[in-house]
Amino acid sequence: MSFQLEIVTPKGLFLKQEIDAINIKTITGYRTILDGHTNLLAVLDYAPMHIIYNNKTTYYAIHGGLLRMENNVLHLVLGAIERADQIDLKRAEDSKMRAETRLSKPDENTDLKRAELALKRAATRIETIKYI
Repeated sequence: MSFQLEIVTPKGLFLKQEIDAINIKTITGYRTILDGHTNLLAVLDYAPMHIIYNNKTTYYAIHGGLLRMENNVLHLVLGAIERADQIDLKRAEDSKMRAETRLSKPDENTDLKRAELALKRAATRIETIKYI
């Protein structure tokens, strides 16, 4: 059995398709959502996500957002999403190093929140790319 998934980002509709299952991380931990799941509202964390459809798994890096499961339709409103096979590992590693440097040696011009988010995004990308 499958159900409808709709993913929206600030750039607009990212994906709309039938899926069999999704594994996604909320701020309270990972959840697997299947056809017929009860209605749910949750805040999403920065983490890898995977979607299963027709025995094929596709991995994504997601960067926070909201999840709403209602009437067997899963709505995801995400800050950003990247398919694992489109992530540049070298770029993610470089970004992680820059963010770690900013956080370890902050000065009066360092935006700590921005550096923390950059580190979370880079770490999520690196973790996600391990699945491919």
